[in-house]
Amino acid sequence: MKIIVTLLLALAFTGCTSTQSISFSPSVDYSVSIEKKHIDAVRSDTNDVTIFQNETAVGFLRIEPVPDDVSSASEFLDTLRSITDKNGVKTETMQLPPGFSGFAAKNAGHPTGYVTHDENADSILVISFPDALFDKIAGTVSPGI
Repeated sequence: MKIIVTLLLALAFTGCTSTQSISFSPSVDYSVSIEKKHIDAVRSDTNDVTIFQNETAVGFLRIEPVPDDVSSASEFLDTLRSITDKNGVKTETMQLPPGFSGFAAKNAGHPTGYVTHDENADSILVISFPDALFDKIAGTVSPGI
């Protein structure tokens, strides 16, 4: 009887283990976490990380520098949002962890988010993933490592 109870408890605890994630920090200002089950390959370029699943690109993280003629990252975001809205693409404010702000634009079920760190005036983080992953990944935004 003890063996059966032990096996049942072991099975129950195995099902309760947390999902493992991998953190990506495309710059020292930003980091996000993605569950391992959504990744089987990663391609990293200078300011860009592309995530692959089943040999297909499913999303990316990109760092965009704030242009020199713009005074802040938040002003840059406001300009991007205004241009996006004028082009008829629906935008919405993203629900992000404290210290971050941004908006998402949805195009064909594939949202792209534009995020700034409230203390960072040099760059923005661009996140693009399918609907099923977007909010989950965006919710993990944190300062980079």
